[in-house]
Formats: sequence, C-alpha cells, structure tokens
Amino acid sequence: MSTRLSGLATAMFVAVVLLTSDRSFAIFYGLGPSKDDWGMKYDVQVNDAGRDEVSVVFTVADQGRLKPFDLIELIAFNKETDEQGGHSYDVKAPIVLKATKDGRLAGQVQMRKEFLDRAQIRILTRTFDGKPQSGLSYYEISVRKLLNKTPATASPLVSPPASKVAK
Repeated sequence: MSTRLSGLATAMFVAVVLLTSDRSFAIFYGLGPSKDDWGMKYDVQVNDAGRDEVSVVFTVADQGRLKPFDLIELIAFNKETDEQGGHSYDVKAPIVLKATKDGRLAGQVQMRKEFLDRAQIRILTRTFDGKPQSGLSYYEISVRKLLNKTPATASPLVSPPASKVAK
C-alpha cells in the first residue's frame, strides 16, 4: 500500500498547517518595561496567611492600555531548568477578579512564602490599545520588587498588617 499523497493533497495539508498555526501553538508576546505600567492603576497587598503561606491581593482601579484582561495569574518559576532549557512552575494560580463596592476589581490567591522572591503577577490580554492582537500579550509585575518599595518597617511576612503598594 502506498502512503504517498497527491500534489493537491500535499498542498492542502501545508495550507491547513500554515493557516491554523496561530491556533495550534501558544503565541505569547511579552510587553517590555513601561514607565507608567501601560496606564494601569493597581494595588498589591501581601498578607501573612499563617503556616508558611502568604495571601497576595491584587486590586485594579484602571486596566489601562491592556483592557480587557483575559487572564491574571500568580506565577513563580522553578529555579532549575529542564533538559530543553525551560522552567517549570512552582506556583501557577489564577487570580479571579471580582467587582468591589467602589467599582474596582479585586482578587486574591495564596502561595507558600518560600516562592515570594520569584513571584510575579502575569496579565494576559488579546488586545492592546483597544486593538485585537494575533496572539496573547503578557505583562509581568514582580511581587518582590513592589515589596522592596514599601516603607522600611517590619517584614510583611511576619506581622499581620498588610504590606501595601499602589501604582
């Protein structure tokens, strides 16, 4: 039995693969640094949740140029690389935003304290400046970097009061 394809069948196969490649592969475009965080206005709080855990609360007042968000997640990559040079996740948890009484959006997630140094809030969106994109754009906010900008007080992981940073 022959497994050769006719010229027309081969051409159709190649066309289907090329036309659906953006749907077949995850295409992510990282947004670089921005002086104004792409116009977003947000607040991050890290609270001690006991038993070696922290609670990360993410509040959004304005989604800025990334409006609307498709997915927000708290991530922390593993320190070790795999055989292909990639990293797996130590933490990957969605942050589900819900409307608050004052019109903001807020969500929270818990994670172990040991991953706080590598924790990032990753925002994924299919639009930028109100225009649809061919893939997902993402913007990452370092949780540790925000904690280092707080006033010099006791560690936010030891005391119950929140460590609060507003952008």
